[in-house]
Amino acid sequence: MSGIKKSIVIEDRLEEIFSYLTPITSNDLQAFMPIFKVGDQKELISFFNQSETLTNYPLIWLDMPYIENHYNQKKVEVDVSLILAVETNGSMLNSERMDKTYKPILLPLLDNVIDLFKKANTVSFDFNYKITKFPNYSDTEQGEENKFVDIWDAIKLEITLNFNNKCLRAINN
Repeated sequence: MSGIKKSIVIEDRLEEIFSYLTPITSNDLQAFMPIFKVGDQKELISFFNQSETLTNYPLIWLDMPYIENHYNQKKVEVDVSLILAVETNGSMLNSERMDKTYKPILLPLLDNVIDLFKKANTVSFDFNYKITKFPNYSDTEQGEENKFVDIWDAIKLEITLNFNNKCLRAINN
């Protein structure tokens, strides 16, 4: 059975790459390691309900579902949405959010993610991507069982990634 080629697992590839992320420092000089998780809205709610840590942020959430295009077990092309989020409050104005969450945390995290994609030998992309900023995001319109109670400032990164079957080489930051 050792001659059977293994499928490329996107979630594992991203976790390997994101292990090279550096801590993000907030305005009050606290350093936080980004957390990478995967799933749909129900999984997101379950993650927060089961979490025992004091902070789950900054969060990088790979939004599911998505379609993987596999090419001869050597390459996988996938359009993904990554949500980069930090917990916030509902009382800040957008100009304050820009100074307290976007500029010091979310935009540097976005830059780090893109930089890792450029440097990793296991992924490539055409250097094009879309971002959507979600200030003061919450899911209060959902039914009670699907309600997400945290309020986020977030960036949604939409990008087409091409993963190969190589082993990841160390990434120098």
